Amino acid sequence: MKRRSPSGPTMKISAHCSEINACNMAHSLAWILPLLWVLVLLPRGTHNFFPNFWSKVISFSWGSRTHQDITEEAILNVTLELLLDMPHPLGKTLKKEDFVGRTLVPDDLLRAYRGAKASPKPFRAALMEVVNANAAMDFLSSTRNNAALHFDSENIRTANQWLLLTRKEILQAARAENYEVARERLGCLLHSLQDFYSHSNWIEMGYRKAHPDLVTVGKDISSIADAQEHTCSDCSEWTCRDNILPSLNKRRRLTTGYYGSHPKKPLGKCSHGGYFDDSVKDSATGGINKDSKSEIFSPHHYLHAEAARIAKEASVKFLRELRIHLGDKHFLRLLGLGSGSGLSFVIDTTGSMGEEITAARLQTRSIIDQRRNTPEEPDFYILVPFHDPDFGPVYKTRNPDVFWDMLSNLTALGGGDEPEMSLSAIQLALLNTPPHSEIFVFTDASSKDAELANSVESLIQERKSKVSFLITEDPSRAPGRGRREVLSPHRFDLYASLAQKSGGEIIFTNNHDIREVSSIIQDSTNSGMITLFHVQKKEPGPRDWKTYNFHLDSLLERVKIHIHGDIDDFQIIGPTGKRQGRSMTTGPLGVIQNVGRFSKMSLKSPVHVGHWKVEILTQGIHTVHVQGESTLDFLHYFAVSVNGSHPGLFQLSSQPVTGTGLDTMLVVMATGLAPASPARLDLVTLAGPDGEVLDRLALQDTNQTGLYVAELGKVPSGAFSILVSGRDGENRPLLRSSPQVNTVVESTLEIISSTSLIPGSQHSALLRLTNYGTPADFTLKLNCEQACTVNSSHSRAHVGRNETVTGEISVLVSQDTEPGSTVLLTVQADSADAAQTTFAFLQLMVTESPKHIRTSPTTCSVISLEHNCSGLPSHCGHELWTVAARVWDTVGVQIASGRGTVSYSSEGSMGRAVYTADCCSPETDLVFTNQLGGTSLCRLGVAVPSPASSSVGDLPLPRWTLLTLLLIMFWRVLKA
Repeated sequence: MKRRSPSGPTMKISAHCSEINACNMAHSLAWILPLLWVLVLLPRGTHNFFPNFWSKVISFSWGSRTHQDITEEAILNVTLELLLDMPHPLGKTLKKEDFVGRTLVPDDLLRAYRGAKASPKPFRAALMEVVNANAAMDFLSSTRNNAALHFDSENIRTANQWLLLTRKEILQAARAENYEVARERLGCLLHSLQDFYSHSNWIEMGYRKAHPDLVTVGKDISSIADAQEHTCSDCSEWTCRDNILPSLNKRRRLTTGYYGSHPKKPLGKCSHGGYFDDSVKDSATGGINKDSKSEIFSPHHYLHAEAARIAKEASVKFLRELRIHLGDKHFLRLLGLGSGSGLSFVIDTTGSMGEEITAARLQTRSIIDQRRNTPEEPDFYILVPFHDPDFGPVYKTRNPDVFWDMLSNLTALGGGDEPEMSLSAIQLALLNTPPHSEIFVFTDASSKDAELANSVESLIQERKSKVSFLITEDPSRAPGRGRREVLSPHRFDLYASLAQKSGGEIIFTNNHDIREVSSIIQDSTNSGMITLFHVQKKEPGPRDWKTYNFHLDSLLERVKIHIHGDIDDFQIIGPTGKRQGRSMTTGPLGVIQNVGRFSKMSLKSPVHVGHWKVEILTQGIHTVHVQGESTLDFLHYFAVSVNGSHPGLFQLSSQPVTGTGLDTMLVVMATGLAPASPARLDLVTLAGPDGEVLDRLALQDTNQTGLYVAELGKVPSGAFSILVSGRDGENRPLLRSSPQVNTVVESTLEIISSTSLIPGSQHSALLRLTNYGTPADFTLKLNCEQACTVNSSHSRAHVGRNETVTGEISVLVSQDTEPGSTVLLTVQADSADAAQTTFAFLQLMVTESPKHIRTSPTTCSVISLEHNCSGLPSHCGHELWTVAARVWDTVGVQIASGRGTVSYSSEGSMGRAVYTADCCSPETDLVFTNQLGGTSLCRLGVAVPSPASSSVGDLPLPRWTLLTLLLIMFWRVLKA
């Protein structure tokens, strides 16, 4: 429920009592230290508070409700209703009264329904997708300034049309089992829906229920104030009461506040209000927003709690209706309440692979038989075959019997040259396998498409997936397959690198042992299995003993230790000093299975808590991998602070970014920690490729539900892994690690587009490449999965430090593309010195071709252009230009590039968009969306010299402005 500001970042400071004027002098003096602490906590380069969960930590606005609070609570309430209605998988009875009066936590709900050992990670991950998509509406350049997406400036009908369009996309995506797309659209829809209640006069009119016609098919929003009708009276106080005209509320005429000076507020209209809103200077002064409990930012702050309550009620109402339309099975999976895992195979089908295919069949049969109709049954079964010169197609199903038939019909045929299209197949598997899964690659050949290595690595980071290789070809053996030439002993190095960076394994075996070695598949595909320790040495060395240390804690079960490679012997040493060697298959610590050069040790239960060692005698390549089952794990993402009109913590797509002026945060979501649990997490460690400690950072608990934040500041250069540590209830160490290695870049890519495509029609999207490092030349590569073609206006670009270049992308999907399917658009930017590769991924929904609505691209024509731009760099920030454009068949407009603001109004099929910006930003790209979700681009500008700028992006809030705000607040407290 936070407000965006075009003139500077917003800040939230709330008093510890309901009204500042009610505070006494003792309370006033108590404000001094917290206000000073706010100054200390402000990140360098920004002087603002964050509008999401982090704002509560640094602004003391504990009483205000954010979009995140409302969205999470609504989803958890509807989830509880769903689980109460469904048969309990363990035969128990879930009782509603057990949750009355308790704060709903995802882990508690899942534990009550699926048992104490069920991993809440898929549920948490799905919830995080929705919440972050919701927050991104206030951060992305394509959505943050669009009045229609936030119910601003009386864009009520247009906003509701957009809600209906997005509702259709959610249903279509979920029914096609494209749940990631559905979650992203759901987050966007809930954001706009919630904004209605804090930005309109719905509550002031006396309503205490959700609007019955919002986002309801066949209903329109009626009784809206006329364009020339006065709606508010002047209000000169911070707190505005009764400033909405009584006649308006009496006649039940809806209005929403205008914000800033673009579009200019008509005389007598309401303002959004708050310290940063320039429109409050013009009549009617004051404002009506209910975004927070602070009178500094919300003139109707006294109605904030009611607005948040009804916004939550409206969110619950929509989710209940969504459940009815989707059915429980789809809705369950939309929320991530399945196992969340996929059984994914990439299999070489050349003539020598018969034993490997048989091994995959045996493991699949065992998994199907053991897990059918249990909580551990995979959500998806995926198979991608490859050979030379082909790969694919991808076979994906939820039906285990269908998957079994696919594998049974898979045969090893013919071949070709030794290199094969393995990376193309792995890439296809990554795109179709649920995140946080493990993909198993069976092959005896090296890669023929090594140029895809960077793309595959980036997908691994984005999908948080492991890739493990079972290689039935000894890398030290010179003659490859019988008919082939002598092969390089390093031909599998690329696989080893991918396995290491993904947290997977590369295991070399032979046709005789592959069936036994492949048993690791059953261990690794359990949703509760986590990586505890992983080291992979790719370079040979002198024959010697090496020691590796790891810790096992009280929350672990079924721990497995994998040791493989050029190893002559090994010893496992437990916390009490007991030893067990390779030859002792049954001993005091567990059971060891030796298959060729692969050894697997299953530790005895219960696990001995404490410090463990692995000592190995080796002179070459080797791997030590420790995994176990535990509900305690974590999800994470990187975020950067965003300045300007939408300050906050914005999630990066996958790669951590470093560069001038960037303060990067690490957000950690712990899973499996009950609220009453004495266990805690308190530290994050960044480790280099060889395990060296690069940095240690304190974790700050933000909401008592497992959400933590660590401020990284400047991200370490190169690659690093993330380890999170803490203490259990007996103050013994806890340690969890993220399997994937993170690769740092100095640039970001953003694809700006609607999420729907029409078969046979051209679709436009925008590309933004921002460089935070030294000036560099970039080569751009585009790829479109499925039956589509893609082109770009740029193939190369020179980007200076803190500069952004924008290009246009055109996408064409074939006429016979199935509606409901998704198209994955990938853009890759390689720096000329090969120092970095940056990626952007966007899944686009394919919708049905229209029958009665015309599909010609939306067109725009300039109505007027006004400016006072002098072309002087020192003046451009104080000079403005405004352009008005006429458009047809449009329901909304988004800013794809440019730092201005846009407003949109429509009458019938014709609309009018007005864009205003300062003269430092003399060009803009506007994306118009029609009733079907199709988009078209309108490029507008003013002919003045483009001034140099020290930075590209939103301007930070000057420190004097923050100090002024703090002084204002302190003065008002003293005055009380």
